[in-house]
Amino acid sequence: MRHHRLRASLLSIALSLPLAAAAQDPGAEQRFAATLHLGASPNVRYLDVAGKPLDYAAFAQQLGQGRDYSITRDSQAHAAALRLRRPGASAGEAGRFAFSRGDAFPPFELTSLQGKTQRLGDFRGRYTLVSFFFADCAPCIAEVPTLNAYASAHSDMNFVAITYEDANQANAFVRQRGLEWNVLVDATALTDTLGIGTYPTVMLIDPEGRVAGAAVGMNLRDDSAKRLADLSGWIEQWRKPLPPRK
Repeated sequence: MRHHRLRASLLSIALSLPLAAAAQDPGAEQRFAATLHLGASPNVRYLDVAGKPLDYAAFAQQLGQGRDYSITRDSQAHAAALRLRRPGASAGEAGRFAFSRGDAFPPFELTSLQGKTQRLGDFRGRYTLVSFFFADCAPCIAEVPTLNAYASAHSDMNFVAITYEDANQANAFVRQRGLEWNVLVDATALTDTLGIGTYPTVMLIDPEGRVAGAAVGMNLRDDSAKRLADLSGWIEQWRKPLPPRK
């Protein structure tokens, strides 16, 4: 038994050595980024399990310890965001939500219900309100009239609803609940990278693609007029210019 344990320990050490060595190799990050198929000059962001930035060496070290990660990317913009998962977590098991005002929204390529691929860059130049939902979420259903009313009165903004569910489930939600927004589907990689585990979550993105504000599990009051006032007030609170990037 002792010999079996020793062999297992040695194997574990041997497997971790290539990534540990890679963290010290100046060309390791470039070779790793090449596997993501983002083009010649990729922009890759590495995030720890809490969604905080890491350098490649620290990221590679944790991969060498057996960690898995989520990845969301935009091949057209040559960009990706990789976030380490909690030990034992798999796709669809969201971690902690950690994106706050001023953080760059993760790049993405998602399919709309019309079959069109849409990217973060498609929404630049305007404020964009994003609502994350799923079909059987009672608060998500309850907020639909408010979302529709706000969007119809604000043609100067973009509006997009995003779900980890597939097009069939999202289409059924749109038909049954009357959601009038642009809907993007199959977004598990994006929701994992953001750490969204409470629904609905509403995020406001500024014209440069940065997070202007976020409300996790936004609680709108029962009266329809008050609901609209709550949402309007929240958006206006965060539609203030962010400081310029350094």
